[in-house]
Amino acid sequence: MSIQGQIYKFFNKNNVKTLFLIDILYMKDINAIYSFKNGDYIISQLRDLLKKTITRLINKQLKRKVLIELTNLHADVFSLKLYDDLTQDEINAIRKLIFKKIINYDFKLKKANTTINIDITIGCSKSKDNMLRVYTEKALHNAKLNGIHFMYYDANLYKNESVNETIIDILTYNINEKMVEPFFQAIMDNKTDKIIKYEALMRLFDREGNILSPYTFIFKAKKARLYHKLMEIMIDKIIDYITIHKKHISINLDYTDILNPKIKHSLISKINQNNIGKYLTIEILESEKISNYAIVNEFISSVKKYNVKIAIDDFGTGFSNYEYILNLNVDYIKIDGSLIKKIDEDIYLNLIKSIVLFSKEQKIKIVAEFVSELKILRYVKSIGIDYSQGYYIGKPEPIENIIGAKNEKRT
Repeated sequence: MSIQGQIYKFFNKNNVKTLFLIDILYMKDINAIYSFKNGDYIISQLRDLLKKTITRLINKQLKRKVLIELTNLHADVFSLKLYDDLTQDEINAIRKLIFKKIINYDFKLKKANTTINIDITIGCSKSKDNMLRVYTEKALHNAKLNGIHFMYYDANLYKNESVNETIIDILTYNINEKMVEPFFQAIMDNKTDKIIKYEALMRLFDREGNILSPYTFIFKAKKARLYHKLMEIMIDKIIDYITIHKKHISINLDYTDILNPKIKHSLISKINQNNIGKYLTIEILESEKISNYAIVNEFISSVKKYNVKIAIDDFGTGFSNYEYILNLNVDYIKIDGSLIKKIDEDIYLNLIKSIVLFSKEQKIKIVAEFVSELKILRYVKSIGIDYSQGYYIGKPEPIENIIGAKNEKRT
């Protein structure tokens, strides 16, 4: 490490860092089949790949210079410690970069005119305390137990061994103190380049005021049967904000929310009492899980009486998407970010074009999610997608940050 790197590390040692652990799968099989010498040779090639190529590509992906510390923790486990507090989108982009580069790399064997490929599992966490490696090893361990290639652990929820008690305490604290807060992410009209509405995203806080990652707490809240209480607080605050500020807002509901009579009746009652239906869009999440279209359409009909709009989220991720769109009376579909991020690849561009054509024939407006850079926005506009949402348009923000904010053009 250079002198500049050592100085940077010293002054940032107490700041949040993001750690990736990369574990070669089935290393024992490689050693048994090809010998330990070849196993060691593969590990040395992986070290070079990480050091010379992947660390450079990570900085290119982040579009900023970040100190990255590479360590060979065990024979077949490598650590990449980034001295930076990465966002969830950045973490996902980097883990995809690492995974793609490694599994597609042709590893050479000694004294053999052949190459092999390897498989890996990645664990990730971020923290500013000295337990960072512990959190990340838990992520890696659980990823391997579940047979998946990646897992992220939110360090705020894993600071002691009483994990379940910690989560319940945080959820209960947010419910009792009504700390649940919607953050709002802008949605832009692609014809006018104006921000025309916002999607409300749930955020919770620990007792020190740190924002918690929704990737962890939503699943835990549902499992603990506390999610509906969080949703009630969330809905109340959104309706208050709409009433006061007259902003157009989208609320996320999944199939189980629609089936929950308490959430359903409370929401419809508050829409009616406050006369805010024309400012509200309800996004139906995980729509592939819908098993009773009659119940969902009954709900849709109930809210549409008050001029509420309906959107289907994450469109394009399942095989039955077109079928359930035809079975539901919706106004918008949101094309899943996993497709939009690859819009510059012909196969995905053609797939997205087919979704756009289908939607226009059904007179359904389209929103592109995960518009993270200008290049993607230009593709999205060129094929006639109506609206854009993503970090290039705007990150999720508290209501204070968007009140009175001027519309900015994105060209």
